[in-house]
Amino acid sequence: MSRIDIIDDFYSPLDKFKRTIRVYLPDSYDADSVKHYPVIYMTDGQNVFAHSRSARFDTWCVNRTLDALWSEGKLDREWIVCAIDHEIDRFSEYTPWAYPDAQIYEPRGWKFLNNLTEFFVPYMNAHYRTCTGPENTAFIGSSLGGLMALFCGRERPDVIGRIGAISPSVMWADYRCFEEWNSKLPNWQKIYMDMGSEEHITVNGIYMDYAGIVGDFYRHLLDIGYSAADVTFYVDPGGFHSEVCWARRFDRIATSLLNDAA
Repeated sequence: MSRIDIIDDFYSPLDKFKRTIRVYLPDSYDADSVKHYPVIYMTDGQNVFAHSRSARFDTWCVNRTLDALWSEGKLDREWIVCAIDHEIDRFSEYTPWAYPDAQIYEPRGWKFLNNLTEFFVPYMNAHYRTCTGPENTAFIGSSLGGLMALFCGRERPDVIGRIGAISPSVMWADYRCFEEWNSKLPNWQKIYMDMGSEEHITVNGIYMDYAGIVGDFYRHLLDIGYSAADVTFYVDPGGFHSEVCWARRFDRIATSLLNDAA
C-alpha cells in the first residue's frame, strides 16, 4: 500500500524555523528498492492528503486519487508527492509581488522559490529515490498556491517542467502575472490550468474574480505562443473556491498534467 511520511522538523536556513512536509510514496516504493519516481511538489501541504494528521476534514485526498488512478491504469507512471505546509503568514509566503493598497502582505514568494530549489528539491533527491529534471518534476498549487506554481515555473523552468495552476490568483498585484508571462519560454513545459464557474471571492477587501480572469490568462498564454498541446484549460461547472472542488477534479488534473501522451 502507499504510505505517507510526515517530517515535522524540516529546517532551512532561509526559514530559520522548522516546518512540516508530508511525503506520499506510491504502492510499489517499498517493494521495489531500485525503481525511481518523478515528484510532485504541492503547496498547502496540510490540506493535501486524506490522513489523520491533515489540518481539515475536506482535503484534496491526493493519496486516494493517485492510488485509484494507478490501479485503474490511468497513469503512465507512479509519482511521489512532497506536500509542503505553509508558514503562519500564508498570504505573504505565496505572493511574489506586493499588492497595491494591501501593505499587510509582505511578498515573500521569492523566498519560497529559493527554499524549493535550494532545500526542498535537494532534500527529496537525497532522501528518496527520485527522477530528476523538469520533465520529472511537477508543481501543483491552488489559489495563491496556483499563482506560485506559475511564478516558480516561469522563474525556474530548468527545475519545474509540469505546472498545475489550480484556480490560480493571476489577478494578484494588478495582473502582474500577465506581465511576467510576456513570451513563450524555449524550455519544455506542460501546463494545466482550471477554475470553477462560480469562483468569485473577496479576501480582506480584495475582490478576486477567478471565473472571469483565469480564462483570460489562458488566452493570454495562447496569444504569446503557447499551443493547446502546451496548456490544458478546464472550467468546472458549478465549481467554487474550495478543497472539495479541487479534490473532485484532481483525477483530471493528474491525468492531464502527469501523463506524457495527454
